[in-house]
Amino acid sequence: METAFRVIGDGLSIAAMAIIASTALGAFKRIPKGVAVPMQWGFDGKATWRAPRTAGLLLIPLISIAVIFAFTLSGATFRVQGAEAMMLLCVRATLGALLAMGQLLHLRFAIKTLQDEGRL
Repeated sequence: METAFRVIGDGLSIAAMAIIASTALGAFKRIPKGVAVPMQWGFDGKATWRAPRTAGLLLIPLISIAVIFAFTLSGATFRVQGAEAMMLLCVRATLGALLAMGQLLHLRFAIKTLQDEGRL
């Protein structure tokens, strides 16, 4: 049963990484070259700092992939059994979903900010 939980967790991690990568690629195609991507916003809703297009669109996917791989490749994934395996699957599923949602929210706000500024 633990093997099934591990395989399901791997599948959910792959699905999360695919969502993150595909949305970054879509935004890369949509944002013109030379336009800086907003990375953080202040309380007034204006971008406080920006990154170059390539770095700005790859930062979150690379961090997400590193977190997912570190969690997946940790030795704990292969040693747990019983209820711990189910809990690990739940943590991996939640982690993948949160990272994908973080990417989607960031791109939503970045594209909205660029549209409001007339850069798209």
